[in-house]
Amino acid sequence: MIKNIGWTLGNACPCNCKHCYSLQVRERGQNLDIKKIDRIIEQILKLDVETVNFGGNEPIFTNGLDAKKSLLPYIIKKLSNLGIKTGITTSGISLINLKQHFPETLELLNDVDVSIDSPIETEHNKNRGQNTFKLAIKALNICNEYSIDCSVVMCAMNWNFYPEKIMKLLELVKKYNANIRINMLKPTEKAHLALMPSKKQIIEGYKILINSCYTLDMSDPILAAKFSNDHIKGCSCGISSLRINGITAEGKVPVSPCVYMHHFQVGDLLKDDILDIINSEKFKSFKERNTNYHKIEECKDCDRKDVCRGGCAASAYWYNYHVNDEKNMYKKDPYCFYEQTDTLPKPEFRKSECLVHQDYLCTWIGKIK
Repeated sequence: MIKNIGWTLGNACPCNCKHCYSLQVRERGQNLDIKKIDRIIEQILKLDVETVNFGGNEPIFTNGLDAKKSLLPYIIKKLSNLGIKTGITTSGISLINLKQHFPETLELLNDVDVSIDSPIETEHNKNRGQNTFKLAIKALNICNEYSIDCSVVMCAMNWNFYPEKIMKLLELVKKYNANIRINMLKPTEKAHLALMPSKKQIIEGYKILINSCYTLDMSDPILAAKFSNDHIKGCSCGISSLRINGITAEGKVPVSPCVYMHHFQVGDLLKDDILDIINSEKFKSFKERNTNYHKIEECKDCDRKDVCRGGCAASAYWYNYHVNDEKNMYKKDPYCFYEQTDTLPKPEFRKSECLVHQDYLCTWIGKIK
């Protein structure tokens, strides 16, 4: 049952992040309009959806780089009126523009994720290809001003997931009364292989995070298996969540089971029924991997496979695709560190009201103790 949806609203983005997962599928040439948006929301309502989060590009840019013409406020208002919680992921730009041009929409947001790649301004700006660090800080201040739940989200890579940088990031998070969210880098591009953090880095990084924070969400199956979060049953993508992709140059709006899985895009939401889309063969392949995880050869002797179920489908698929030139869903997550024998802290779990990225993708969310 699909509960959580991510929606890429446009193709324009002023940043050029080295780890970007969506660049390869963002095609300029067409934009959303009210008619198209109403059709998409009509389809969303056929599902028992609880949350919709906007990301993929800077979500304020629904139809080009003129924020004053954005249709994001229309979408937020319409979904909010329908009882669906909304949130945005931003480098800071979208939230700043909402406050400047559409301040009435801020009180409708359930929560905001602000992307910070490094607590060191020069490193963050270099990775983003734009000077956005101060914009991220401004966005965190806006969240505090309007009492919006917010998280600092970092994509863990081999250059930023070090103890000293994690500690500095935690200081920043505490200063701005934010949660912290970590996504492991998904190698959607071959060049991303050189940015992937090592298993040792992952272990050392999460030792710090688990000791320093209450855990609000641990939906990443690799972490769930190692830290005994046994209610997780593999990757949620295509099962309880899906992605509405940005409009293509041909004017189509495809849907995929996972935000990272561009090879699995299905149909056109402007013409096709969403119920047919989620029952397509590409969506079924995610459910089958989750159910038939015993077919993953590297995992067959693992005593935690009932929790992990091969880990993140996207990490496993893309790593194998780039290394072995093979399209195969039945591969093990390359970040698996279950065999590591380090003594690990026990997570202290706390419930949050509702954050739009909970159970949406393989992630971890914490709150400073």
